[in-house]
Amino acid sequence: MSWKLFKVNMLLYMNNPLGIVTPVQFATKLAQEYDSCMRRGGQLIGKESVLAGNLPLMISLLGVAQAKAITKTQPAKHDFLADVGKAVEGYWTGATLQPFPIYPIPAPGSIQNLILNSGLVTNPGKWPKVPFEIPTKSCLTFIESFVMFAKIHLFTLQGMFMTTSLYPSAPAPIPAPGVANWVGYTIPDIPMFGLKFGTEGGDLSNSGIDISNSTNRTPSVKKKPQPIVNADILSNGDADGLSRKNKEDEIDEKLIAELGSGGSDGSGGNGSLGNGGFGDDSNLDKILDAERQKDLAGIDRFYSAAIQAIGDFKNLKPDADAQFRKSLGDLQKELQDEKDNCCVDCD
Repeated sequence: MSWKLFKVNMLLYMNNPLGIVTPVQFATKLAQEYDSCMRRGGQLIGKESVLAGNLPLMISLLGVAQAKAITKTQPAKHDFLADVGKAVEGYWTGATLQPFPIYPIPAPGSIQNLILNSGLVTNPGKWPKVPFEIPTKSCLTFIESFVMFAKIHLFTLQGMFMTTSLYPSAPAPIPAPGVANWVGYTIPDIPMFGLKFGTEGGDLSNSGIDISNSTNRTPSVKKKPQPIVNADILSNGDADGLSRKNKEDEIDEKLIAELGSGGSDGSGGNGSLGNGGFGDDSNLDKILDAERQKDLAGIDRFYSAAIQAIGDFKNLKPDADAQFRKSLGDLQKELQDEKDNCCVDCD
């Protein structure tokens, strides 16, 4: 469930490229969603979740990865996911874990851990080697590839707990400081209860609203606004490929109808046990399945000639040469006026 929620939140965000103004905005969103996902997991054995990750370093390294990718001109000649992996390693550099629940494996020489004083990450892990990357226009392909490598990376994390443990002694065990090493981190794929669709759980990623405390909500899927085009284009929309009705819209309308009705399987859209059990988990699956259907349909989104043709951009594009010549002429006129008004001594 946690990884599914991460996928859907990032998918709805990336499917609105016009809402992503700067690379820093995308880096911040990806880092925040990853941080929220990690807080829904825990250490492999003790289940202690992350207390504080190195978000500033992750955001900075994601910005470097994007800047490096922009400079590459040849497709499939750059491993973007490998650079993203360095940012993930940066997140775990200096990270700390929650001091509860108590780590079940006693510190060496002790018989029981009494208190966890602190949890440290001593090794940020190793991002798996990315063999190759196929250029894609599908956001879901990138997200699922990232999740696959991120799951493998979590098993390479290492750290230690500073403990107060009981050590054998006569006549009774005595408490003393200890150190317990740990390896591995996991995100459980289990349903989360109490999440609701609709306005209370809408995705706020591109709305300009603070999302620091809203990433655990189940996002909603809303109808996208229709493009504003002139009457001539609409009258011949099918021939020009600009029809308001296309395969993507049909898939979205079907998805919205299923989410609104709770689906044919009887699972409710409010995530309560009384309405079909794991409703939110199945709804997240529906959102991801709808995106896969769009990819299989071969829909060329965001980059199609139809989108580029919307609006008369030629009339709005300024003539830079004309403006430059006009500015230069004005400058020459001003200089001549200055010279004419100058005193005789300047000659």
